[in-house]
Amino acid sequence: MNNSKIKRITIVLLVLAVFIMSIAYANLASFLNIGGNANVISSWKVEITGIREGNKTTTAYSQSVPTYTMSTASFSAHLEKPDDSIEYIVTIRNNGDIDAKLDGVMTSQFGSDAIIYEIGGIKPNDVLLAGEEVEAVIKVSGSLVDSKETLTSNVTMVFNYIQNM
Repeated sequence: MNNSKIKRITIVLLVLAVFIMSIAYANLASFLNIGGNANVISSWKVEITGIREGNKTTTAYSQSVPTYTMSTASFSAHLEKPDDSIEYIVTIRNNGDIDAKLDGVMTSQFGSDAIIYEIGGIKPNDVLLAGEEVEAVIKVSGSLVDSKETLTSNVTMVFNYIQNM
């Protein structure tokens, strides 16, 4: 056999080997399966952790002990004189690991419509980071027509927090 014939056969065999290896690789690659699991563990726990009286005038008082649940604060204010006021301080804590945003505060009031509520320390869209705490100060005041009129009001406030995105 001459040298050129051996070279041609070798080249043909090499091309054929590359072709067969390409087909084999394509076949193996098409059956590649990748699997895995991912677990996301997080907790949502924004809650009221306390409520207490703050500043008040000498004749203003709570008719009952202020109470709270996870997202609701309730109190009953009694005002006797013009310019009376009493404050309630509500402590809200994010005990979860997801940042929260105040969506709003819903108020239900039973009693005199002359009583005014002002909320300080927080406002809608405020962000409460995971592990942080904030105090909302609710000032209860009223406009009394004369000094003989007394005002009483029972109030429930729901602090609605949503996930901060």
